[in-house]
Amino acid sequence: MLIRTLYFEQATIIAAVVCSLIVAGLLKGIIGVGMPVVALPLLSLFIDIKSAAMLLSMPLIFSNVPQALERGKTGRYLMQLMPVILGMIPGLVLGVRVLLVVDANDAKIIAGLVLMGVGAVTLLAPKLQLQSRFVLPTGITFGFFGGILGGIAAMAGPLVFIFLLAKGLSGKTFTKEASLYLIVSAGLLAILLTASHQFSWLDVLVSAAATLPVVLGMYFGQHMRDKIAAQTFKKLVLLAVIAAGADLLRHGFFS
Repeated sequence: MLIRTLYFEQATIIAAVVCSLIVAGLLKGIIGVGMPVVALPLLSLFIDIKSAAMLLSMPLIFSNVPQALERGKTGRYLMQLMPVILGMIPGLVLGVRVLLVVDANDAKIIAGLVLMGVGAVTLLAPKLQLQSRFVLPTGITFGFFGGILGGIAAMAGPLVFIFLLAKGLSGKTFTKEASLYLIVSAGLLAILLTASHQFSWLDVLVSAAATLPVVLGMYFGQHMRDKIAAQTFKKLVLLAVIAAGADLLRHGFFS
């Protein structure tokens, strides 16, 4: 489905898709996370939501591998993520089923609500503080709903990022756990979409090729990191995400 979608598009649309991936990689290079939150609203302007979700699956895996392996002790960090991952698996299965059966305009409405909700809540995330006795049930809950959003809109991360921030993680520790989670969720997303028969392994290869513009954006973003206040940039991006979600809602309701 993805390869057919891109094959029949004009060169200008393909260029716009590539530019969208570069911009998303730029954000990830600057603040370490957030690639699909920016990529989805941009891509949905040019291709359908289902193809956009498939296109983002492999870049989500490959772009997070260096951060996931950084500082070692990967197995220990993965075990700390188990509550989130256990909740994410059934949520992602449910989200993919919703994505594959809903109408394209309905998918835009759902994705728009997701973007607006995630953007608004993430702006408040630094104010959240989770007590230790609530970590296990909250991790499973956030993982489940994060999985649903991952299946619907390739955005399994933002809700889980809020949980990780509320758990007290910051800096490289936060980035490592977030990257490990994204690799697991994106890998499962690619498997579920391919198994649906609406996509094929050729689509997986196209998605893998989409990693290149993302990495290019990350390269420039990492060089800009010292020149732009990351928190200020993050807030501006989240406001743009909320606006993009509103635009998706408008297209979903009035197309």
